[in-house]
Amino acid sequence: MRCPYCGGFNSDSATFCRHCGRDLKPAVSPPTYQPPARQQPPYAQPRQVPPAQGRPAPAAPQAPVQQPSRTRVRQPEIPIAPPLPPAPESPAPFPPRTMEHLRALEQGALTYTVVESTVGDGRKKIVRIAYARCVAWQQVATLLKAFKEQQEGKFDTIIIQGFLDSDASAYSFTNGQLYFDRNVRLGGLTTNRYQIETGNGFESDSVRIVLTE
Repeated sequence: MRCPYCGGFNSDSATFCRHCGRDLKPAVSPPTYQPPARQQPPYAQPRQVPPAQGRPAPAAPQAPVQQPSRTRVRQPEIPIAPPLPPAPESPAPFPPRTMEHLRALEQGALTYTVVESTVGDGRKKIVRIAYARCVAWQQVATLLKAFKEQQEGKFDTIIIQGFLDSDASAYSFTNGQLYFDRNVRLGGLTTNRYQIETGNGFESDSVRIVLTE
């Protein structure tokens, strides 16, 4: 028989192998080679791909958040002021170029209030009047009306200063001024001179009038 260990031939009655000396009694067959059992790989996890540099990773979609309902509050309506009425038309050419034109304006004069009347140095009278805001030709008409009602023959110079009702205490006139000089000599003539300014005299739309009679 063949030795199961070294493969040598021995007699059938041999108890020991004459080649390797192994015990032949059990007649143990040589161990056969068995490949190791293949282990099951662990569960493969999905590969995490890092986000590209400079770009944030996309956020997981979220369920829309329901906004609370809002009650619309109705705003109160603001009344719109009606437009101002157009200025009345001048009854005579304006600015006046003659004394006739100047006198014709007087019919459009406004009601005024005498604030102060004083006598200056020499034969000069200064009258301060207050009346409502108005257009230039109405200022001239109101100043002329006040001059005729406040003049006195004993004064060579009469100044009528107009003021708005809201600033009647202002230092200088704000609603026009009429400056009258009596017996002014112009060359060989003696005349009366009217110098009239509207507004405060410095506004861009102020009108200055100089007439003689």
